Amino acid sequence: MAAWKDYYRILQVEAEADQTTLKKAYHKLAVIWHPDRNPDSSVAEERFKAIAEAYAVLSDPLKRQRYDQLGPDNFASEYGTADIFQGFDLSDLFREFGLPPIKETLFGILSEDEDTKRTSSGPYQDFFSEFGQKAGKNKRPGKSPPLAMTLAISLKEAVFGAIKPAAFNAGSGVVKVSLTIPHGARHGQLLTVKNRVPGSGRQPGDLMVTLNVTPEPTFRRVGQDLLTTINLTRDELSGGCRPLVPTLDGKTLKLAVAAGTKSGSRLKASGHGVPGPDGKRGDLLITVMERYSRNDK
Repeated sequence: MAAWKDYYRILQVEAEADQTTLKKAYHKLAVIWHPDRNPDSSVAEERFKAIAEAYAVLSDPLKRQRYDQLGPDNFASEYGTADIFQGFDLSDLFREFGLPPIKETLFGILSEDEDTKRTSSGPYQDFFSEFGQKAGKNKRPGKSPPLAMTLAISLKEAVFGAIKPAAFNAGSGVVKVSLTIPHGARHGQLLTVKNRVPGSGRQPGDLMVTLNVTPEPTFRRVGQDLLTTINLTRDELSGGCRPLVPTLDGKTLKLAVAAGTKSGSRLKASGHGVPGPDGKRGDLLITVMERYSRNDK
């Protein structure tokens, strides 16, 4: 197990997600990365383990509260695998895909002693070894395993969508693709390109692309809103002004700053944020800060 895990990012949900949203996200990703659907893919196996671990923590109110308090790094140092899965019924994972339960074996794996419960991968290895024995007869031959890759995109591309070229090594050579980034895409979001990975004598596999949104120095995204900061002089704050504010999509707004506005105040430009699924955009939230000069006392 890695030294840290961002469980919200793994499940591709916001930190405020409710239990219904968590469950839907968990089931959606579990179907995609289930090892029975991705035979001989270590990438799928690791993804599936991470998804199960993230859901085991976030679906438990007490564990989730502790995770939010400690943060990923400290939580990983305090909670071992046995702690994480304690009280979590993983048998529904197997029922979800029509597989026989291995509840007794699973609880045996999770009942580790204190000296071994924090090992990096032992319990997971045992769990998936048993899983493979139970599920092997249901494998669907002929489909090449998926190939996972990460694609770096800008915040602007994530917010407004883009067509991005990408390339990956499929073993038989480099394959070039054009990926459609949907508007409102999020950091860590998974895009699936069906039947794009060539296989030797088998049906093409799927390309699984994880989006990595690079930080932008001027703008930051929070949900459907964009945040930015402008600097004004003391006179501009005290007397009021109408400064020009750039937007992420390259436009310029004339912002009305009332006289007496305090440094640190946040003003709103409605409809200049992130487009939602319905096309409606969030807001641009502008923090006004005082710009000091050598003449200020």
